[in-house]
Amino acid sequence: MPADGFRRTRAGIELSLPELEAALLTELVGQIDGMLEPPPVEDPLEALVGLRDTAPPPPDDPALSRLLPDPYPDDPMASGDFRRRRTDDLLARKREAARRVLAAVPAPGRVLVLDETAAQDWLTTLNDLRLVLGTRLGLTDDDSTGELEHLAADDPRRPLAAVYGFLTELLDDLTRALG
Repeated sequence: MPADGFRRTRAGIELSLPELEAALLTELVGQIDGMLEPPPVEDPLEALVGLRDTAPPPPDDPALSRLLPDPYPDDPMASGDFRRRRTDDLLARKREAARRVLAAVPAPGRVLVLDETAAQDWLTTLNDLRLVLGTRLGLTDDDSTGELEHLAADDPRRPLAAVYGFLTELLDDLTRALG
């Protein structure tokens, strides 16, 4: 039985997960898929062409804002134009990657072999999950991330911090396997 996590082998980049981690990852990726639903398009022509006439507002959810950062924070007009032209496409690409990852999460005892395209999907999705959890945990820099290791036993953030640690290790494994 191969070690759990990502590793490079002659066959490619392999992933195996224990039952609990596979179930957790499946749940998390399913949740992020729901977060990545594009804002509704009212005009049928806009929906057909795939280009909005007006910009959707910036996301209300700080975690979603973290996934779609404002590229022009000092220029509201440029930011609005960027959101108008790019938000739907960015969300669709992230969502498609998450759905491919969700469909590929290996069952316990099984090994998934990733090609380079699949590895990029996993990188995108794991990174997005970490950004969302980091936002929910209030992480803003290395110091606040380091504080997670010293949370009190009764701190309500501990379970979320453990999940964040798991995703960090998984992402690190994948990055090393790709390197």
